[in-house]
Amino acid sequence: MKTRLFIGLPLTSGLKKKIAFLEEDLEKEIGYKINWIKLENLHLTLIFLGYVTFDDFLKIEEIFKTFPWGKKNLMKEFHLKIKKIDFGPPGKNSMIWLYVEKEKRLEEVKKEFEKRLEEYKINYKREERDFLPHINFCRLKEKKINKEIKKELNWGVVFEEIILYKSILEKDGAKYEEKIKIKLFSDSDML
Repeated sequence: MKTRLFIGLPLTSGLKKKIAFLEEDLEKEIGYKINWIKLENLHLTLIFLGYVTFDDFLKIEEIFKTFPWGKKNLMKEFHLKIKKIDFGPPGKNSMIWLYVEKEKRLEEVKKEFEKRLEEYKINYKREERDFLPHINFCRLKEKKINKEIKKELNWGVVFEEIILYKSILEKDGAKYEEKIKIKLFSDSDML
């Protein structure tokens, strides 16, 4: 039996509250209720693995255990900026995204995971496009929004954990289970 997995960075409760206010404001601007992704499910996806076998899941556990977190400060929290809200992926309006600034260390962690997935010969769903960090908080299924929603935000955000999630698809949306959690260090923890 295969399991649907991804590696992601969960949002802090403070950021979820800001997003809830943003959702309310957007609904007022647009003029109708939108079916938002549940706040507890919001995250930044680092790598979507897709459906993997149990053997590959065990290898991924080993990758998390042996990951070189001490290398180049990979174990530190990510202090990033949410630059804007807009439709996503770029050029489409099938989702609403919060676009997160690109950051070298985040890309290094992603590349290190990908390198290890290759070394362990794990068959996973590789991204065809360049990594564009974002938080998807709405899938527009039935109704398309015909208004401009792009807005510059420049919100500071901290990502404190990296999690291997199991994704279970259900009628009312995906449900996520944390399989492995890595707590990242703050600057004060490293003193």
